[in-house]
Amino acid sequence: MALSAGLLTVTTLVVTASGVGGAAASQPDDVKGRNTAVPVLPARFTQQKVQWTACGTDVTPKAVPGAECGWVKVPVDYAAPGGETVKLRVSRVQAKDHSHRLGSLLFNPGGPGAGGAADVADGNWQAGGQARARYDLVGFDPRGTAGSGQIKCPDGVAQEPENPPRTEAEAQKVFADGTRRARACQRASGAVLAHMDSVSVARDMDVLRTVLGDAKLNYTGYSYGTFIGQQYMKLFPGKVGRMVLDSVVNPAADMRQVAQLDVKTSDDAVRRYAHHLVARGDDRLGATTEEIMRRLTTFAKKLERKPLRGADGEDFTNSTLSTYLGTAATDEASWKRLTPALVSALNGDVTALDRLDAGAAGGSGGQKPTPQEARAEENESLSMSGVLCLDSPSAPKSPKEMLDTADAFAKQSPLFGRSYAWQMIDCATWPIAPTGAAEPVKASGAAPVLLVSYTDDQLTPLTNARAVHRQLAHSSLLVRKRQGHGAYASGHPSPCTDRAVDSYLVGGKLPDKTVNCPR
Repeated sequence: MALSAGLLTVTTLVVTASGVGGAAASQPDDVKGRNTAVPVLPARFTQQKVQWTACGTDVTPKAVPGAECGWVKVPVDYAAPGGETVKLRVSRVQAKDHSHRLGSLLFNPGGPGAGGAADVADGNWQAGGQARARYDLVGFDPRGTAGSGQIKCPDGVAQEPENPPRTEAEAQKVFADGTRRARACQRASGAVLAHMDSVSVARDMDVLRTVLGDAKLNYTGYSYGTFIGQQYMKLFPGKVGRMVLDSVVNPAADMRQVAQLDVKTSDDAVRRYAHHLVARGDDRLGATTEEIMRRLTTFAKKLERKPLRGADGEDFTNSTLSTYLGTAATDEASWKRLTPALVSALNGDVTALDRLDAGAAGGSGGQKPTPQEARAEENESLSMSGVLCLDSPSAPKSPKEMLDTADAFAKQSPLFGRSYAWQMIDCATWPIAPTGAAEPVKASGAAPVLLVSYTDDQLTPLTNARAVHRQLAHSSLLVRKRQGHGAYASGHPSPCTDRAVDSYLVGGKLPDKTVNCPR
């Protein structure tokens, strides 16, 4: 995954209608897969009451004062609501100014596969000050994720191979292992594995809206949470309230196109890092940007032919380099440490790069994750495959197709191409066919929404937000000039961004002029 090069021109696109009106309810759009009409939900789902209690350690060991948790039951398969059910773990922190409460503000942190119940319960996400005062903040763990019936994969899911195969025989072995793992996931997880798609999650959110007593869905989704929000807009345009989509995923791009964009943005990030060195007069890696890129590319090709020995005694491959470089080059705080590590690597010693990984990109600084953090990371990895492999078509489906795709990607980028192509192996071997389609969301009849993006976002480039803005006629785009992911109510506060988003969430006012939010 990558970061767009340089500080792109900040453009705020003006919405064609201001405020948030009460658009008339309409039927879900008639589109492919599970977006088609489903039976009316029985009252046992729509009229259930949440029993709010103190949050347990299953959600978080450090709940903020006033945090409450509960359960909401939804059908596993909306086409057969009389069948199996799954309980969604939800959390709530009530509005501080309860006498002026505007309703619930549902939150999803993305992933896909990340749980949101803990983020609200422990105060990791609190919205902006104005929104926090007027809304009940509600987090939830999507189906098959964290506390909501976490899927199980006894041997994990297929991972990018350490040495990407170059022959069909090697690729067949990787595919066979991936297929075995995926079938074990299917056996252990049960029916929910086939219904983790974002359309089903969007339907879950409408159940939550009803149970919480809100006429409209007010929602803030980050990263992949923006994709879920767009699915909700498509299904329930008349129920869209005030919706903030921050760090935007483009629903019109399929898995292969997303991977290709990841390759490009990672290459752009390395080029930006190289340009920074040249501008500072640091010639340790080369005298020009092109010389630095050429040296790193040559090094990557050498590793592909003959790996070096890493700090842990394992092979340090081109794939290892792409992982470390793709992380460190996109975080300016890592650049000072990255340069001497790359100098050593080009001279044959890659151990400094191995050590760099622990603290790259604002990581833990080498601290070992707690058992709870390690479990959460593993669970999210499993859930991510469960969601992506249903939502996104176009993963290669045979060893030969994967090899051909990897060769094409490697021509695009010797640094990242082959490695990023093989990251699709989990979905290439997934036992359930995708139900989603790569297509733009029009959401005719939905209230205007606010899109938010950093200028430089490795995971969801500004290009995505601009594309979705073009797709959604009634939308506004607010761009924050900074490198990061999740621009609103972030750990690096921006009064400009938070004030504009809060103004929309609280007063329904979208930006109506050019906005260039600074760092």
